[in-house]
Amino acid sequence: MRELYIFYYTMKTKQVHKTVLILSGDDAVKADISSSLQPDNYIIFKARTHSEALALYKKHAADIAIIDIENMPAQEMDLVNYIKTHSPTAEIIILTTKNELENATQSLHYGASFYLMKPVNYPDLNYMIDKLSAKISRSNELIEFEQRLLNDLMAGNPLMQKLLKLAMKIAPTNSTVLIGGESGSGKEFFAKIIHRMSQRPVGKFVAMNCGAIPDTLFESELFGYKKGAFTGADRDKPGLVEEAHIGTLFLDEVGELSQSAQVKLLRFLQEHAFRRVGDPALRTVDVRVLAATNKDLQKKIETGEFREDLYYRLNVFYMHLPPLRDRKETIPNLIRLFVHKNNTMLGKNINKISKGAEVILAEYGYPGNVRELENIIEHAMVLADSSEITENDLPEFMFRNRLRLTAPDDKTTVSPAHTAINIPTLAEVEKHHIQSALAMLDNNYTETAKKLGISRSTLWRKLKTHHLAKD
Repeated sequence: MRELYIFYYTMKTKQVHKTVLILSGDDAVKADISSSLQPDNYIIFKARTHSEALALYKKHAADIAIIDIENMPAQEMDLVNYIKTHSPTAEIIILTTKNELENATQSLHYGASFYLMKPVNYPDLNYMIDKLSAKISRSNELIEFEQRLLNDLMAGNPLMQKLLKLAMKIAPTNSTVLIGGESGSGKEFFAKIIHRMSQRPVGKFVAMNCGAIPDTLFESELFGYKKGAFTGADRDKPGLVEEAHIGTLFLDEVGELSQSAQVKLLRFLQEHAFRRVGDPALRTVDVRVLAATNKDLQKKIETGEFREDLYYRLNVFYMHLPPLRDRKETIPNLIRLFVHKNNTMLGKNINKISKGAEVILAEYGYPGNVRELENIIEHAMVLADSSEITENDLPEFMFRNRLRLTAPDDKTTVSPAHTAINIPTLAEVEKHHIQSALAMLDNNYTETAKKLGISRSTLWRKLKTHHLAKD
């Protein structure tokens, strides 16, 4: 099984020119920005007005937009919103003066990356554009990698493959989906899979943790508010449902909603319309809703904690993600994904795992599920001193109630009494344990796998590894 844990994946990224759209009423500004960029790396389009910029964007879908809001801030906020709605990965830089500073700050809420004060320091701007270009490349590379891994991530586990097939069938629809499973089992990741395979991938995937929003803020967070609606409401603010327009709204931990919040959500799901807090105007959005919970909502219905009518609105399709301990066959490919992700994030070049670390990772119980595995890999990669993860890089809690396999280093003094002790390897211990379990259960493979806490396919693989398999 060791080869499954070695990471030979490399992404051969093509050198693709990034498209830059520059909008400014100042021709000198456009010329200076253009001349500061490397022509070998960027394709540049320039516009003088909002309508010109919009037409160019619709034709070329810029990766990076540089928008000068001097003397025309109102229209440009619409352009920022339009770009982020149709290209969530696009990066937007706002050029502003002190007079438009409030509008520049507001642009960040619409999705702009940051703003720069004029007059512009062009070497700094060029450096920032190069950094954003690299960020876009990494993001696109990760999306491509995740898509290529989808089938692999489900490999070896029939239940996960069945769930993926179901996701592919329901993704193109607008039906609501309720995803159940233990905390950390990958419910949000699966929701993103549905979003990417849907007919609205250009829209945003907007996540809301229902358990983290106080009941008093639920309505304003979800639907937004009008300026002056309450103390501190110094501007109009769109809610998450507007942010998710033509995209997907993911309601995580929906079982934590209060009764009053459930009523407001139900009304929105029934009418597809809402009002911002303090605003009488009725608004409509085109949003697909996915929800997730780690609670048993049917039990909460019985106790009166969750509305039955809301449950049936959310539960048009139900998907239950099994805990990671019940799909350990997927661990190697999950590790590949997390290693690749952290290589990019941490600037590392990890490409393999030692035999000792492999055994620990394969046999750990993962009470925190996929989220815990991801944290463990990040922990190990931060500590790794080479291109290999060893068991010394893994968190200490993974070694409770078991022996370390690492040999003592050169500075450790080992007494003759200790060297005489014959300590079996972990593989030998595992082989003996499986043999004993089979003997006690009359070679019933299904029952043995259940008692050992592993799947039947995992047991069969271990039998072959330890040469215990019989015809």
